[in-house]
Amino acid sequence: MRTGTLRRLVAIIALVVGLVTAVAAPAGYLLLGYNDARNILDYRAELNARILAKYIFIHTDLWKYQQARLAELLEQTELGRHVLHQRIIDSTGKVVVDEGADLAGPLLVRSAPIVVAGMTVGRLEVVASLRELWLTAAWVALLSMALGCAIYFAVRLLPLRALDRTLGMLKRTNLRFESALNNMSQGLIMFDANERLVVYNNRFLSMFGISAEQIHPDMSLPQLIEAAFAGNALFREGPDDIIAEKRRYWSARERVVRLRELADGRVISVMHEPIAGGGWLTTYEDITERRKAEARIAHMARYDMLTELPNRSFFREQMEHALRQVRRDEAIAVLCLDLDHFKEVNDALGHPVGDDLLKEVAVRLRACIRESDVIARLGGDEFAIVMPSAADQLQEISVLASRLIEAVSAPYLIDGQQLVVGLSIGIAISTTDGSGADELLKNADMALYRAKEDGRGIYRYFEPGMDARAQARRLLELDMRAGLANSEFEVYYQPIVDLKDDKITALEALVRWNHPRRGLVSPNDFIPLAEDTGLIVQLGQWVMARACADAVTWSRPVRVAVNFSPVQFKQRGLVEAVAATLTSSGLPADRLEIEITEAVLLHDSVSTLATLHGLRELGVRISMDDFGTGYSSLSYLRSFPFDKIKIDQSFIQDVATRNDSIAIVRAVTGLGSSLGITTTAEGVETSEQLEALRGEGCTEVQGYLYSRPRPAAEVEDMLAATSASQAAA
Repeated sequence: MRTGTLRRLVAIIALVVGLVTAVAAPAGYLLLGYNDARNILDYRAELNARILAKYIFIHTDLWKYQQARLAELLEQTELGRHVLHQRIIDSTGKVVVDEGADLAGPLLVRSAPIVVAGMTVGRLEVVASLRELWLTAAWVALLSMALGCAIYFAVRLLPLRALDRTLGMLKRTNLRFESALNNMSQGLIMFDANERLVVYNNRFLSMFGISAEQIHPDMSLPQLIEAAFAGNALFREGPDDIIAEKRRYWSARERVVRLRELADGRVISVMHEPIAGGGWLTTYEDITERRKAEARIAHMARYDMLTELPNRSFFREQMEHALRQVRRDEAIAVLCLDLDHFKEVNDALGHPVGDDLLKEVAVRLRACIRESDVIARLGGDEFAIVMPSAADQLQEISVLASRLIEAVSAPYLIDGQQLVVGLSIGIAISTTDGSGADELLKNADMALYRAKEDGRGIYRYFEPGMDARAQARRLLELDMRAGLANSEFEVYYQPIVDLKDDKITALEALVRWNHPRRGLVSPNDFIPLAEDTGLIVQLGQWVMARACADAVTWSRPVRVAVNFSPVQFKQRGLVEAVAATLTSSGLPADRLEIEITEAVLLHDSVSTLATLHGLRELGVRISMDDFGTGYSSLSYLRSFPFDKIKIDQSFIQDVATRNDSIAIVRAVTGLGSSLGITTTAEGVETSEQLEALRGEGCTEVQGYLYSRPRPAAEVEDMLAATSASQAAA
């Protein structure tokens, strides 16, 4: 029922109720009062008529002349609220007695016959005034009209207000429903049990390109499908197929979810939900972006984002798949690849350049392999390849390894700079080097480590002895950790001599390891391992503390030189740690000399230079060790004012016999003299080398010619000699 019709019906009902209330009360009151008065008058008339009949029976002839007596017989009293007027009329119609006051109209007249001996001799009329009844009824009518009006307005307005509130609530609810419906991310349609459209939303229209003019409630399913197909080519199926499909799902009376791929590439998730009492609710969700995101996430989980190569996890899956597919008489090969000198390029030129280089390397590696091979980036500058079975396995693997090394080693042009890196490869084969993925990777990695040890830029096949070497390296690491805890390390000192006066000016602290079973372990064996494992930080801190504490006890205030590795310089708080060591030992800062190699400056040069300046502010002297063997040394001399440069012993060995060596020494000493930097020659072992260095103006020398590194207990013997030559003797 529409709202206007309902309002009119409520108004009519209110009018009827008001009128009934206004009319019924006074009419009822008047009717009841009239009936009451009539009954009273009838009773009085009959009673007095019987009384008069008795009297007339006795006085048959004279009663008409005895008016006074007849009047006495009539009761002259008020009956209730009514004042009576009575008249006796004989059979001829003559009024015999007329007793009572005149009454105001309207009047009610009631009569009763006077019957004597079966004959009617006259009648008695009893008259009462109805004025009071009418006046009271008028008041009742007024009150009833007021009550009727009140009821009219109450019945009309209160339900309408309630109706308005209800309709307002329904309207707001509908607006919220429509707002929610039309702001759903899913398209929605609802059909009743007769396949008639009940509800739909705007998302459904926009999803399938249906205009608002094409759709309306109560349209049938075929009509809706026809509207969806009008002017659209979204569906791969025909209208009849879709209608049959929906009816099949709906007839099942259970929830059905399926995916529908549209012709424009979108993927729609369709859910059919049966409704209690018949009908269906169908929602449509566009999950295209979700599917793309899921695909991207799946891709990210299996591929390296930088190079777009498979990652370690996916590579392992491919290895296991290849191992399952290989026949008994076949094998697979696993190649572990690692770039040579990539770290130097990455640290010197920045990570963006390093990333671009890795991308180019990945392109070259991918171009070298077969379609059946799988290549992956394991992390950093490490790659791996799995090769399924080949006709001539070893030859084909070796050819591939050589091709990979040649391709990667060719120069690159990155960001306007020509870069060169190398490639080392380790190879393991399933028939001889392991049957599981983890074992093959481990063995290929050990073969890679051997290739690195053997000079880089080459490939090596796994050999059983490599595993033993890896185990030995692991045992050495464990022994080193135990040695640090058990104080098995000792600091030795080698003198540095000033060539002007042949005096010892400094002692270089060199760590030695006295192993309880291995004996004296060479630094060449444990220092690289300490740097690889990070133990060099703990070991280097201990050496500095021990050297400073020893130097305080020396009889002469010579300097003590301590080597710092690049790993130590990566640690935060290095300046504070050096300051704390100086404070705790009591050694003046100018007696501590820190030696670094050019490799230190390759690692975050800005941060490293800040650390060097912080050490300089403490008063510590800074030396560049192994000068000339690193990367762009001259630029570092300009970026930081070193106190000393130490010429690497590789240039000193042939200084007395080769012109190129003496030329290099001459250039370095001349550079040091021009910059005001002390130059120290390392590895001096013969008098000829000493004289050549003295002739080229070298400031200081260090080497076996004067002394091997000696324990701390023998330092005073070296210092007590009047000259370095005597100390050597």
